[in-house]
Amino acid sequence: MNARIRKLVRMLVPFRVRLEILRLMRLPRWIIERPTIARRRASDEEGAGFDYLLASHTSPLERVPGSLATEVQLGKEHNVGLAARLLDRLIVEPNQVFSHHHTVGRTSRRRGFREGLELRNGEPTAGVGGGLCQVSNSFYWVAVRAGMRITERHRHGLDLFPDHERTVPFGCGATVVYNYADFRFENPLPMRVMLRARIDNGRFVSELWSTDDPGVRFEVEEVDHRFFREDDEWWRENRLRRRVRTPEGTLVLDHEIAHNRGRVMYTPDEDG
Repeated sequence: MNARIRKLVRMLVPFRVRLEILRLMRLPRWIIERPTIARRRASDEEGAGFDYLLASHTSPLERVPGSLATEVQLGKEHNVGLAARLLDRLIVEPNQVFSHHHTVGRTSRRRGFREGLELRNGEPTAGVGGGLCQVSNSFYWVAVRAGMRITERHRHGLDLFPDHERTVPFGCGATVVYNYADFRFENPLPMRVMLRARIDNGRFVSELWSTDDPGVRFEVEEVDHRFFREDDEWWRENRLRRRVRTPEGTLVLDHEIAHNRGRVMYTPDEDG
């Protein structure tokens, strides 16, 4: 489907109708794969056995203070907290797949979700369950640094805010729209891993723990980062590489894991 046809479809078919069609198209696969997706959560006693921290990340719930309407910001924070409770202590067995949507489920008002920030047709707006991309973004960054194999990831084509308190490279996003745009990773390690998620003093904390030391170390580095202008618009681009080393520092593997490119929604530093 070329760009002109996609634009025509967006004009003629309401967003919610298009979204439900996409959900129905994925439904058969969704039903068949359910038994293969990680679904079991650890008890307090079992969780104590996961004592090796593979990777963690902390991000502020309010990215740029005052940039969002208060109601939208509070809705986002509520949604993130609700998702954190659903994800916390989820166990992913070796060769098993984590699915954000299979774990969090549909973000409806009936299930307690509120309106928060989301992007629709490339524009920021408010929607029920909005703000959960912070959760999937955070776990994407944790997963790549913990050596997980990313099996499904989508990202917005926009860079909404300047780098205020940004602690990860540009483009480390994993946007989610139930159920057709999911974030998933497979556990390639020979031991189980467990997700931990919580809100701590206005920040979202995501962690990935294992029962044992995997015997290798993972590093993720941003390369070829740049801002550039194209058709009178600002764009941003980079690449991410992951290196695997032994505890002694010997390089085992060096490979590209992502090439990110997005339209910038603010005026960047000309020297950036």
